[in-house]
Amino acid sequence: MKIIADQNIYKLRSFLSENIELNKFNPNNGIPNLDEFDALFVRTVTALNSNSVPLIPSTLKLLGTASSGRDHIEASYFEQHGVDVIDANGCNAKAVSEYVMTSLLLWGIENSTSLQALKYGVIGVGAVGQEVQKQFDAFGLSYISYDPPRANRDSTFSSDSLEALLACDVLTFHIPLTKDDDHSTFHWLDESKLNSHSYKLIINTARGGVIDEQALLQALEQGRVQDVVIDVWENEPNFNSKLAQQAFISTPHIAGYSEQAKLKATQLLVDKFGEKFGLQMKHPIDLFEPKNLEIADLEYPFRELLLRLNPLKEYDVALRDLISRPDKELLFKKLRVDRPYRYEYPYLRISETFLDKFKELKLLGIQKIE
Repeated sequence: MKIIADQNIYKLRSFLSENIELNKFNPNNGIPNLDEFDALFVRTVTALNSNSVPLIPSTLKLLGTASSGRDHIEASYFEQHGVDVIDANGCNAKAVSEYVMTSLLLWGIENSTSLQALKYGVIGVGAVGQEVQKQFDAFGLSYISYDPPRANRDSTFSSDSLEALLACDVLTFHIPLTKDDDHSTFHWLDESKLNSHSYKLIINTARGGVIDEQALLQALEQGRVQDVVIDVWENEPNFNSKLAQQAFISTPHIAGYSEQAKLKATQLLVDKFGEKFGLQMKHPIDLFEPKNLEIADLEYPFRELLLRLNPLKEYDVALRDLISRPDKELLFKKLRVDRPYRYEYPYLRISETFLDKFKELKLLGIQKIE
């Protein structure tokens, strides 16, 4: 069996059995020659469709993306040509939920705002949305759940009304980007919705196109939206410089980037590959070991400690530095692969002194060093 894969798919070789031939390619150089390969593995940075792959080799039987979303793939085109399409749906749900909760904690600190006094609207209650709700439950936050498509297919789920959602103080997005179905999400948050309601904070870690960025900028300038946290952009990697400058936090599509999310993405992809071809894959559990974080200064303020555990502001500063650069699109891509991945909170161990001092750390799932 022969796989050709994006060189940035995390520790892929560690999960593959020895009899699998692995070839890697640089996505910045375009789609490689696919002749003689059984499977192609990509990330969200590679668009796969009838234009980018006009000729599908007869050998190609599987196409996989190491991501939860697959809107960069024209799945129907490949499936019509006998190529199965797989993804790693849910791999980064925990990481994204931690990004949302960490952003909220930082925003609450800098605005001297009680998070428990606000109402939250969770838009999209799939794998990520449900993890966000778990975080909100842990912190005692009041929220409503909005997901009409899920309500249509899941009799056990009931979606709150659009009116109730739009009356919330904070909106957080966890929906796919769709344009051609009964529940199109393209520019879901548009000028009409933003003109009729005001918000303390809007968080988007879903896909850039679900929010009309020009309408959002206008709402920010007119004071109808106080702050935004933006991780995904309408024209990635050509991110909106003006929105990046005005946002409370701006990051380069890394909300789901954690050591564990990347490992889970690779594991899911490889396991589905194995199922397709009847092959046994590896499960290197040693890669999922927790990490002790030794901090000598026990007087560390909570904000600085939180940013050491989850370096959102480092990405924020780095992204803002790109705003005036002529090569900002290339550098945006580099930001996504050049930095070490953070550990998700349940995989971190810290001094019990900090856990006793800051109850938020326990609520995030961090445990003490044994």
